[in-house]
Amino acid sequence: MPSDNVLQLCNSTETVTAALAAHPDQAVSKIVKDLFKKKGAAVKQQSTADGKESTDELDRAAQCGKFPYRPSDLFLKIYNDVLATLDSDPLAGLVSPCLLGSSGVIPLSVVSVIPDIMRHYADLIVRAETEVFIATNYWEDSHSASIVSDSLRELSKRAQARGNEKVVVKLMYDRGNVQQIVKNHVVVKPDGWAKVGLPTEDQIPGIALEVVNYHRPPLGTFHAKYLVVDRKVACLNSNNIQDRPNVEMMTHLEGPIVDSFYDMALLSWSNAMNPPLPLLSKPPTYPDSYAFKKDNKHLGYIDEEASSKATRGFLREQQAINDNSQGQPEGAGQRRGSMDSETADKQRSQLIADHPNMKVPSHSQSDLTDQAQSAPAGADGSARPGVQDRGVPGGSAPPPGDNAGSNPVALDDHTRDANVEIAASSKADDKGITERRVSGRSGGAAGIAEHLNAGNIVLEATVDDDDDLLSDFRPHILHEPHPPCPIAMVNRNPVGTPGHDHVHKVPQDVAWLSALKYAQKSVFIQTPTFNASPVVPATLDTCRRGVEVTLYLDLGFNDQGEMIPFQGGTNEEVVNGMYKTLNEEGKGAQKNLKVFWYTAKDQKRPMSAAAKKRNCHVKFMCVDDQIAIQGNGNQDTQSWFHSQEINVMVDSPPLVGEWLRGINANQNTLRYGRVSDVDGIWREGGREDGEIVQASGVKTAGMVGRLKGLGGAIARVRGTGGF
Repeated sequence: MPSDNVLQLCNSTETVTAALAAHPDQAVSKIVKDLFKKKGAAVKQQSTADGKESTDELDRAAQCGKFPYRPSDLFLKIYNDVLATLDSDPLAGLVSPCLLGSSGVIPLSVVSVIPDIMRHYADLIVRAETEVFIATNYWEDSHSASIVSDSLRELSKRAQARGNEKVVVKLMYDRGNVQQIVKNHVVVKPDGWAKVGLPTEDQIPGIALEVVNYHRPPLGTFHAKYLVVDRKVACLNSNNIQDRPNVEMMTHLEGPIVDSFYDMALLSWSNAMNPPLPLLSKPPTYPDSYAFKKDNKHLGYIDEEASSKATRGFLREQQAINDNSQGQPEGAGQRRGSMDSETADKQRSQLIADHPNMKVPSHSQSDLTDQAQSAPAGADGSARPGVQDRGVPGGSAPPPGDNAGSNPVALDDHTRDANVEIAASSKADDKGITERRVSGRSGGAAGIAEHLNAGNIVLEATVDDDDDLLSDFRPHILHEPHPPCPIAMVNRNPVGTPGHDHVHKVPQDVAWLSALKYAQKSVFIQTPTFNASPVVPATLDTCRRGVEVTLYLDLGFNDQGEMIPFQGGTNEEVVNGMYKTLNEEGKGAQKNLKVFWYTAKDQKRPMSAAAKKRNCHVKFMCVDDQIAIQGNGNQDTQSWFHSQEINVMVDSPPLVGEWLRGINANQNTLRYGRVSDVDGIWREGGREDGEIVQASGVKTAGMVGRLKGLGGAIARVRGTGGF
């Protein structure tokens, strides 16, 4: 039961945002130090002896959030446990206590490759009116970074055309720097940010950009990935701003929960802001009802007919490269043609830049009135500043003038090819999810394969074109209209020092453990890695209680980094050990544990993530089809004990159902990925004599493997591994 202290904190009006608004020139860290220092820890109210919270206890927990209605008992049980973390540290949740429990709507989710998520970022950024806050674990000079940079250039043009004050943009990332030993939040100077592909100051005269590089040495990674625009919209995603062959997940949130994101972003920034965010002293007002699908101005760019044309154009060109390529090394699944591999690689790299969704909405008069219409790169048809002289990562710079009015939809250097046409075909299924289908001249399976390919990765489909699961591939989930639902932030602060302590003082960790503890029917988790010391036994206990636990994991994801001591082991080692434990107990609990290796939508078998051809980077958990936890955190040692993670817990059966259908629609994991409940090994067709697919295997790594793992662990801490 929440203590009197926590109840007071959660019903207070004090927030970091309001305090900083009163003193906008001060460092956030100083504001925080003064804000809650007078609040001493209090003795926690005792729960019932049997651990089953009474209605009164849950009602008290409900009073600690600004919810639109009383949340479900399951949500409140988890939230009640999370609230206990505030007794020792009011900011354990990385947000002001009165903003921990909130509400909002989620009109859009994306479960797809990174370009589809970055395209949504681009649309939100260019339409910003006052301020933008961008956070990513790792910023890599890449095509994904280019679309953000180009969006900032376009935003600058729009701001100048409006004649208003500059739009203030804050960007945070984690790129390890020796200065962080002394000061964790290092201000990046303009010449420093230009070196990683961000626009130079002269290219964005309509923007006041400030960049901070944040890391808490040695292990406290800034693993957060989110976007907040104009204090009205927030996006929470699994991907970094870098190019990876991953399927990722993003949610678009509106309503009061956005103010929780805003407050959390300020806490993360820590430094004084130069200049301050303009909306600090202007709390948003919320509408009586929210817009969904085509009525939502932020989703208008998802043009059904135009997107269909764009996808067909992209697939035609991808297929042409495949047909003419001599192929990659044996096992890559490539056809052989006349084009040498070096030329093919360059064309593939350029093609990811020309991905239909790697485009920036162009500046035009109609755009200023929130109408999404296409125009040449500039209002006068000229290329945007800095675009023509900026090389494409992994390729060559576009020739001058190529995108100067050559095609009414060639908005920038990412879409300059006249054969590329812009946007999506869509239909609504009987469960209310809007489906953007990938189609093209190359057809079904090949079309899906090409949509999933990234960068230099080209892999052929192994499913048949007439497979009935191909038709439901849907990058965008346009959610059915719904009223605001209860949402709580369940975050964790970064911890730099080694050690595996304080799990019960971290809202994220408490939420995950409590979700497993209170589950009555089912638990579903998708995560690239699964080895944290608290989650493994908690999962086994849940299975022993008769609850079905389904795990979608990546085969071979970061195996080297997970092999070193105290990291928890590889997914294969952990899964094998879990099944071994349950089978040896002889009580049949192994039947409740259902583990699947991620299998891409165009494949019939899982493949090692080490090949970097088909990975899944989604971080999602749902329990009893009632609540879901989505965000940045993996189920590995780093995320449980060290990294900063941002997650939301949502109480909405309709949203949970739409997410589960969307996640399953964009992969073949459920159909082809199941491992044996005897030893956790995948065999062809589930037969004992079927061909085995493994990465590092189920045996514990020896000394050589552990030494190799140091490189992977360092990459993870620095953010360069795509975690």
